[in-house]
Amino acid sequence: MKLTPLEIKNMVFSKKRLGGIDEKSVRGFLERVSVDYEMILKDYQRSDEELNILKSEMSDNSSLEKTLKEAVIVAKESSKIIKSNAEKQSLLMLKEAELKAERMMDEARHELKDLTVDIRKFKNLKRKLKGELKVVLQGYSDILKED
Repeated sequence: MKLTPLEIKNMVFSKKRLGGIDEKSVRGFLERVSVDYEMILKDYQRSDEELNILKSEMSDNSSLEKTLKEAVIVAKESSKIIKSNAEKQSLLMLKEAELKAERMMDEARHELKDLTVDIRKFKNLKRKLKGELKVVLQGYSDILKED
């Protein structure tokens, strides 16, 4: 069992009849031991309290560290998902742009084909009108020569 400062202070020694101990010096020594022992106990209690506080802080820090690690993991996963979605979105936009460009090219080819057909028609019409006009002019020329 541990001694307390009060037990040290109140310690009673048996006295010898001859050559006994000096009670005053023993009491003085016990008083000093009691005071020192009390300071040591207070230091121990203070150290124990500090240790408990540090353990509590360490536990808090450990849980905070765990939370931060989990947050980092979630952030990394979210980043991967966002990146993947952005890549999918950009591929989709690229495909849409390619399809739109292909439609525009098809429309331009169709319009070019239509214009080419129209040009041929107009050239044929021009030749035909030119030929008809030539015949009409030749006819008028022949009429003018007959007179």
